[in-house]
Parts: sequence; structure tokens; C-alpha cells
Amino acid sequence: MSYIHMFSGISAACVAFRPLGWKPLAFSEIDPFASEVLRIRHPEALNVGNMTAHDWSQYRGRCNLIVGGPPCQAFSTNGFQDSLRDGRGSLTLHFARAIHAVRPEWVIAENVSGWLNTDDNAFGCFLAGLAGADAPLRPLNDRGPWSKCGVVSGPAYGAAWRVLDARYFGVPQSRRRVFVVGHLGDWRPAAMALFECAEASPGE
Repeated sequence: MSYIHMFSGISAACVAFRPLGWKPLAFSEIDPFASEVLRIRHPEALNVGNMTAHDWSQYRGRCNLIVGGPPCQAFSTNGFQDSLRDGRGSLTLHFARAIHAVRPEWVIAENVSGWLNTDDNAFGCFLAGLAGADAPLRPLNDRGPWSKCGVVSGPAYGAAWRVLDARYFGVPQSRRRVFVVGHLGDWRPAAMALFECAEASPGE
């Protein structure tokens, strides 16, 4: 698997992917310290800097996966929650456009759980951009927050999302994040990747 990590920071994802033999093609990170860490640890992969100013189409046909966690400050309950009105929040839409420019088979996106309940439906806008819908998607009840898990299917990508808490995965802190897994053309592989399938016990 070859992948691009956008909004990479020091790319903790690389720590998870390296034992699998997956290789980074490129990063996008603007923070000077994180960029220097990337330069030292991953000299084989270019850091393109500002992801909004890069031509991502050059990676089409070469990339299996795009992973990224757009800045969370615009959605966090600890901030002003300006959502897409905040330039950092609107990067989620640039993220969707970059994904379509590359068209990898797989997508992984991550953000704070506040992404699900903004007043401007930021999560529905991202899902629509990813899936290839003509208008923002809406929660089932058409108001209030999105559910903590679900799936969508569109002409471009199918996707599944789920809120996970790090304390259930060996980390000694409560850290809730929403993860979105997308698969080109089909939601079912995304759902299989994100949701556990428990084998039924005898008699069930």
C-alpha cells in the first residue's frame, strides 16, 4: 500500500503503517517543527506544505490510500465552534477535493466528535464531498447531530463512520474521535474495516 498523509503533523500514522510495509508517497504539513521531523524520518517522501496549493492529480493511479485529520479547532467544544466559517474548518472541504483529484481506493479521515453536531452541518458537507453527492447530506432526522456511527453510499465513494474512544484501545485517557473510512465505489468494504463482526454464538 502506498499512501498520502495530509495534515500529517509528525505522522503518527506512519508508526502504525510501517510494520504493514506501507510506504508514504507524500505529506502535507505546514508546521515548521513537524515538517523537520518528517524531513528527517521520511526523506523518501515529499512534504508539499500547504495542501490547498498543491496539484494532487499527479498522484492519481499511484496512491492506494489517503489519510488525514484536518484541523480540529473549528469543531472542538473547547473552542468557538465556528466550523466551516473558520478557515481551518473549511479545510475539510479542500480535503474532499484533494481525495477526488487522487481517487485512491481507500480514505481514512479523523476529527473530534464535535464535527458531528455543528450548526452548519459540516460533517454532512464533508460526507457529500467524499461520496460525490450534489448537495450536503443530512442526518436521518434532518436536524440535530449526526449519529455516532453510520454508512453512506454515493457515485464516487461509499463511507462508514464511527466514534471511537482511545481509552478502549490501551491509551490511559478518554479521547473520543470520529473516524471515517471511505472506499472507492462501495460502502461495504469501508463498513467491514470499521465495524467489528462478531460470530454468532450457538443458538443465536
